[in-house]
Amino acid sequence: MITAPQIIISVIGSLWALTAFLGVARSLPEPSEMPPVEVVVPASVPITTTTITTIATCDDALQLALDLGFPAEQLATLELVMHRESRCLPHAHNVDDPMGGSYGLTQINGFWCLPNSQWPIGWLQAKGILDECSDLFNATTSLRATHEIYLNSGWNPWRTAK
Repeated sequence: MITAPQIIISVIGSLWALTAFLGVARSLPEPSEMPPVEVVVPASVPITTTTITTIATCDDALQLALDLGFPAEQLATLELVMHRESRCLPHAHNVDDPMGGSYGLTQINGFWCLPNSQWPIGWLQAKGILDECSDLFNATTSLRATHEIYLNSGWNPWRTAK
């Protein structure tokens, strides 16, 4: 589970990297000289678990997959699939694939999310994973769908896994 302090630290680290890239960091104190950040969450505010859907690297996507219950022994194959299919970009979209295009991290084909004779609302919709194919651009939804397809069909839907 990712906590609020972890999110804040990640944001601060990202901003620091951006400012360093832009050459602004020279005028800022070193991170080790900065005072620690304390986050106080009032007791009256319920703490909820939110899955971060921003994926900066393949490692981020793999960690998210592991957090969502993907089998650890399948992560190497998942990494291969994500890298070859989308370069680990959650918003990858191949509109030229047959059956409605392919979407997201693992380029899930429209076959899985479009209505058809066997699944009038779509297979992934019937499983309660998404409402429409474009939901696959959300990294969490994409990896949940990948996991469900993997449980149903193994790696067969992804030629890159073989």
